[in-house]
Amino acid sequence: MEYGSAERWMSQPPGRRAYALILGRHSGIYPRRFRHLKNVPLVVDDVTQAAGLRPYLLRYLPEGVYYDRNVYAPITEGRTSDIDYMHAWRSRRFRGQELAFDLDPENVDCPIHGDIAEKMRRHQGLSFCDWEFEEIRRQAAALLDDLARRWKRLQVVFSGRGFHIHVFDEAAFALSRKQRDRIAKSFARRYPIDEWVTSGEMRLIRLPYSLHGMVSRIVIPVPRTKLERFWYDDPKAVPRF
Repeated sequence: MEYGSAERWMSQPPGRRAYALILGRHSGIYPRRFRHLKNVPLVVDDVTQAAGLRPYLLRYLPEGVYYDRNVYAPITEGRTSDIDYMHAWRSRRFRGQELAFDLDPENVDCPIHGDIAEKMRRHQGLSFCDWEFEEIRRQAAALLDDLARRWKRLQVVFSGRGFHIHVFDEAAFALSRKQRDRIAKSFARRYPIDEWVTSGEMRLIRLPYSLHGMVSRIVIPVPRTKLERFWYDDPKAVPRF
């Protein structure tokens, strides 16, 4: 994991952030002594820099590393976190949430494998073919250009399977839950996004420069100029073990 690059990603806006690890929910691969944590997000909120995650990654060997898109007020020295993360929007320490859009290849209707309901019936809900990847990449490019008409600070990220689009404009951080719900519903009518991410219901998202353990791909930002030619076996996305 490129801790320096991850730290730069997390540097804006200023405020306290939290991370989360998923040990083995999808892969079923995890240290057996942590089987009681297999399916639950393990929140890490006592590190101030991304490099502070390293001891946790070596101990728990998670299949995925995430960060909380919420930004919180700093903790006074000598105090511990008192945030109820399940109800963070009501916390007096809540300062805003990064707006994001999540596009996964299984969300598109494939001429070969059908829609998401058919894939789930065949227990293929998390698998995808080349046609589905190309289509979700095309949709991500179109959505990015659409969002650029409203916001300026945008970044698209290869998630290991699909794409995430992050909005860093200050005005987007200040959006209310109702405003996010309306935005999610509006864009879901045109693009295969996961509404619960954009609405803020799901606050966690994969940390760029970490490893997506299910597919052994590195989560990396992709420049807009290279997006339409990007492929999932790009050398920058394939780990060198």
